[in-house]
Parts: sequence; structure tokens; C-alpha cells
Amino acid sequence: MYSAKGKIGHLFLAALCCLLVSSAVLAGEQVDADAPTAENLWKAQQAGDIEKAALIKAVMDEEAKKFWGGRADHGFVVETPGITPPENDDAFSKPYSWGNDKTIVLGRTANGISTDYDNSGNIYAARCTTAGGVNDARIRVYKSTDGGNSWSYPYLCSFYAPGSELSYPVVLTGTSGTPDKLYIFYLRSDNNGDIWVARYTLDGVFEGFYSVKVDSDTIAYFTACANYGIASTIIVSYERQRGAFYPTPWMYTIKSTNRGGTWGSQVTISSNGWHPDLGYGYNGYVYLAYTKEDGSDSDIGFIRSSDYGNTWTNFEYLTTDIWDDDFAKVAATHTTPVDEQYAWVAYNHDYANTGNWDMRYAYSGNAGVDWSKNHDLASDTEWDEIACDLWVGRKTNYVYVNICYLRYRFVSVAQRYYDVYYGYTNKYAPTTWYSHSEISDHRGAFSLDGREVCQGTYGDIATGERGVVYAGRDLYTNFRRLYFDSQLWTDVGDEMTQEGLPGEFSLSDNYPNPFNPETRIPYFVPRACQVKLEVFNVLGQKIRTLVGEHQTAGDREVSWDGRNEAGEQVASGVYFYKLEAEDFIQTKKMILIR
Repeated sequence: MYSAKGKIGHLFLAALCCLLVSSAVLAGEQVDADAPTAENLWKAQQAGDIEKAALIKAVMDEEAKKFWGGRADHGFVVETPGITPPENDDAFSKPYSWGNDKTIVLGRTANGISTDYDNSGNIYAARCTTAGGVNDARIRVYKSTDGGNSWSYPYLCSFYAPGSELSYPVVLTGTSGTPDKLYIFYLRSDNNGDIWVARYTLDGVFEGFYSVKVDSDTIAYFTACANYGIASTIIVSYERQRGAFYPTPWMYTIKSTNRGGTWGSQVTISSNGWHPDLGYGYNGYVYLAYTKEDGSDSDIGFIRSSDYGNTWTNFEYLTTDIWDDDFAKVAATHTTPVDEQYAWVAYNHDYANTGNWDMRYAYSGNAGVDWSKNHDLASDTEWDEIACDLWVGRKTNYVYVNICYLRYRFVSVAQRYYDVYYGYTNKYAPTTWYSHSEISDHRGAFSLDGREVCQGTYGDIATGERGVVYAGRDLYTNFRRLYFDSQLWTDVGDEMTQEGLPGEFSLSDNYPNPFNPETRIPYFVPRACQVKLEVFNVLGQKIRTLVGEHQTAGDREVSWDGRNEAGEQVASGVYFYKLEAEDFIQTKKMILIR
């Protein structure tokens, strides 16, 4: 039974839908700027049109409810977290410098890991526990609300399908869209390989399963990405095997325009391709890199879409040598205009077919139209550099790309090295990779595929931290435990934004940190000048201006009570405060725990 209030609400939404649809009809072929789409929601939010954004969001929320109601579980078992205390020997250490790793979970971590983060800076890490059969074929997701210092235990959410093997989880959050949800894509072994997605709230409340690609096709590998900022468009790319007489699989994409509620028809990308990776750029640009057989060797192919995956153009071979290249990863900056958007593709390269694997890359300065190719990123002759992840921070006008990869050296059975490395570059110097440092203080798992070894989180030079989740190993067993490591951008910020600037300005650490409900931020101004101190979330969106005035010289201190400009309390999570005075710019991190 509906209440009177509920009836009024539904009448309001129906009227709004009619109004929006009518305006679309009157507009003919033109796209209605008021239509209830995630693109228009995002534009309204970016423009600060709160009323319009609220109206569009209301319609979209109602539509979203239709797509996930009453989905059958199809043999899945959803597990409820227990209350067992964590077995974490470093539970009180801070992970904010490389080599001070946090143990997310003990035990087996096989067949893929994945990471993502939401608007509040909460981090999500997924692992598949499948190892040695289907009896332990669980996918489990862990959540951190304090920047990776602690993780939900024993897990945030978990599910399995008796008799089926699950693999290659892909975690996506409905960031900046509506509703904000946690999506977990995965490959299920039924029917020679089916693609499914599970949806949860960001707090781990189960909402249903949905079949993305379930039929008799043989699918061995897939990937997925969402258009962050608009969040309604989700694209999946997969390889379909054709049997023993056809050694090269076909490549396809399939997409949803309503946050995974329904899926369109598959689009053929190539009759020769496998191991795809997708990357979202900006304003409808999506990039796809994959492996292609080319005679006696394998090469890296690239193709792009400029209309959210509807059509694909600009195919290009990024490698054309006679040596094997595989497991490409793609990422692009979120800069405008889109024809000046930078994109990178990194991949494993078997040097001269000697078995010495190097990390190579290509980059484009005009959204994947033209490419500079065959650059060495890491090529030590005594080590194998393999299994990378490539990612960017999710915000507009973002110009940096991050990479993590495995550096492996075999000396003897008793002497093997498995180190995880990190580096970054930007569109201003696209062939210069900074940092290039070892970050792990545990052994990394061994695989040629970065989706099984290491995955990046965050990665925002301007406002945040860099973070990596990686699978570990012990002396005898591969894929043991899951670790998190991170580094504040203070050292990089000094290099990138303060080089040659006056050193007498200073921004101190806030206290307490973490905090609830209030924290204090000290800083020093050496001479009279205009001072600005602002708070941002992990996406670089300004939350509040704490100081914006001309100040005289001296020690200063300002407090923040965890509220935004409208006086509303913000959610728990990671935030950043930035001080700007004359040419001085510095950003630091703080954690709000409610």
C-alpha cells in the first residue's frame, strides 16, 4: 500500500518524466539537456545546479529500482561476515610510506584481485579465493574507511556458487552517479565461462546478481570499466574462444547504460584478440588494448570509442616486431579538450624471445589517434619486469598516470625475488617515469598478468596519495595473503609544486588525526599576503574553504568540524587540506571517522 506522500512522490516523478520526454520529442534529433541521464546529472553537478541535479537524480533512482528487483540467485550462496577478530600482526602501524605494508587478509588469493574507491575515499579490495578446485570458489571484498590503515574483517561481503569456479573479479563503485553502489563483476565457469555481476550497497548489503553474458560461448577472460563522473555507462570486453580449429579468439564489447540493470547486444571488435583491458578517458572516450596474434608472435592492438562504446575506431598496432607482447594495460588522462587527451598503454615484452621480460609502453597525445611506440619503462637484463596495472585518478583535468608492476628474479629454487614496484608520469613529460621504487616489504605473487599480482588505488598527485594492493606469496606457496601499501604525496609534491619556491611557508599536520568531530590545522605565514586554505575529497572536489583572506605574518591555526559549505556533515573517509599563499602550495591528508 502506498502512503499519500508516496503517491505524491510518484506523481511528481511521473510528471517530471513526461516533461523531460516531451522536451526530447520537441527537440527532434537533438539531445535534451534536461533528460534524466547520468551524463546530464553529472553536468548539473559540475555546474552547481543543485535543484536540477536533484530532479534528475530522483527520476534515475526510481528507474534504478526497476532493474534489480527480484533477480534469481541461480545457485549462489551469499555469506554474512562473522565476528572473528583479525589476525593482523601490524594492526596499529600506519601504511603511509612505502614498505610499511598492511595485511588485508591471510590465506589464499588466486585467480584475480581488484580495487576501487568511492567518493568518501573508502577503498575496496576484492580477491578470489579459488585455489585447487571449486570447493573454495569464493569472491570476497574488503573495505577500508581510513585510507588503508585497517580493513573490514573477516570481509565486507562474500559469495560463492557450489560446483562453479569464480575468477577475475572486477570491483567498480557507482562514483558520482546514482545510486552509488558496489558492483562486483566476475567470470563463472558454467557453460564454458559466463560473466556475472553482483551488486551491493557501499556498506556491504546484498542487492542481487545479474547475468551479463550467459550462454554457450566459451569465455576465458574479460574486463570492465565504468565512466566515472557519469557512472551510468559500464562496458565489458571479453574474448570468446572458437574451438580447437580456430586458435585465435574473437574480441567483443557489451555495455549497459543504466548502471548494469540491462545489457545491450555484443559488438564485435576483432576476429583476433585476447586479454583485453579497458580504460575510461573523458567525455565519452573509452580505450581498449588487447593482444593479437601476428604471424608467429603476439602483438598489442589498440582501438578507441569516442561515444561511450557505441562505435569503435582508430585501430592501431602498438607493436609490430617479431617478439611476443602480452597483457596490455591502458589508461588515459581526463583532460580537456579531448583531442589533446593523453593515453598510455604498458605491456609485457619478451626481449628477442629470450624469456627476459621487460616492461614497455606507448603513448598518444591526441586521444589515441597518433602514437609514440616501443619505449622501455623497465628493462633490467637480470630481472623480469611484468604484470603491471596502469591507472589514473578519477577527476576532470587530471594529467598523471600511475603504474605498478612485478620485478622478478630467479637465482635458484631457494633464492627467488618477487618485488612490487611503483612509478608515475604525466602529459607534460610522457616519456619520463618518476619514482620507480620498490614498495613491497613482502614477496609478491608471481604471474604475467597484473590482475593477479598488483592493482592500484587512488593515485592523485594534486590532492591525495598513491596506493597499491598486491597478492603475496611465501617460500613455498604462490598467491598467499593480500597486502596494501601507500605513500603520501608530500615528497612528490615537493618535487612537482614547490621546486625553487620559498621555504619559510609551512603547513603542519592536523591534530588529532584521525579525528571526530573536529581537527585543527596549524600553518605559518612569514609575511603579509593572501592566504587560502581549502578542504577537498579524494576526487579533488572542494568541500569547504577554511581560510580565504589577506593575513599578516605569524603562526596560524584553523579548525574544521567535518562540515561542508552548506553546514552539512560529510561522510567518514579520507580528505585533503591545501594551503596556497603567494607561490607556496602544499597538500596534506586527514581522516574523518564518525
